[in-house]
Amino acid sequence: MNELFRDHKRFLLAALVLHVAIGVLLTANFSASSRKSAPSQLAIQARVIDQSAIRRVQDREKQAEEQRVAKERAAQEEREREAAEKRQREEEAEQQKQAAEQKAQQLVAETKQREAAVKQQREQTEKQRAADVQRKQREQADKRRAEQDTRAQAQREMELKRQLAEEEGRLQAANSGKLNEYRALIAQRIERAWIKPPSTQRGLECELTVTQAPGGAVLSVKLGKCNGDKAVQQSIEMAAHRASPLPLPPDARLFERVLTLNFRPQD
Repeated sequence: MNELFRDHKRFLLAALVLHVAIGVLLTANFSASSRKSAPSQLAIQARVIDQSAIRRVQDREKQAEEQRVAKERAAQEEREREAAEKRQREEEAEQQKQAAEQKAQQLVAETKQREAAVKQQREQTEKQRAADVQRKQREQADKRRAEQDTRAQAQREMELKRQLAEEEGRLQAANSGKLNEYRALIAQRIERAWIKPPSTQRGLECELTVTQAPGGAVLSVKLGKCNGDKAVQQSIEMAAHRASPLPLPPDARLFERVLTLNFRPQD
């Protein structure tokens, strides 16, 4: 705004000087035509008018510049005053903030101290309660273990009696020849399912262990001593699997999960 005012002043000054010069020239021309006897007097008057106008313009410009400088100084002082007030407000706010933070920290510390005391008391109480619970659990576990041991012992005794009874029954059945008949039936079933390899020699004899399910299904076959070659041994194992399910014993007490048979096919 001040620059625009100065430019405007310079423009007015130039215009004024131009008009004065034109007026002086016109006056000089007019005077020369009418009164050619006084040229020096007109020139002196033109210079006086020109300098007076220039001084007035310069004075106004100087005054405007002084006013501008005064306004800028006042504005600068106002800005400095506002900045000082702002700094003071910020310092006061910072002091209040620090005081509030210190108070808050103190409250937090006191709260933590109280909470720590309460927590310690609670932990001691819970620890004692947990110890009591563990002691009762141990007592109950010992009691249950003793009861389980008693029941397990009774079950073992009952199982032993049952096994003894079954063994006695098997012995009785074996004495009567039923077990041998049962094994012979299984051997016959396997022999019928056997496909004789060309490499089979006379006098073939192999020990065969068969594991079966309660229904007679063959679960696994394993050869022991055998005088046949590898092809013969594989054919016997395949025959045992093809014979599944194996015949059931005439007496359930004769059932054996693992049977050991002598495979001796007829020549």
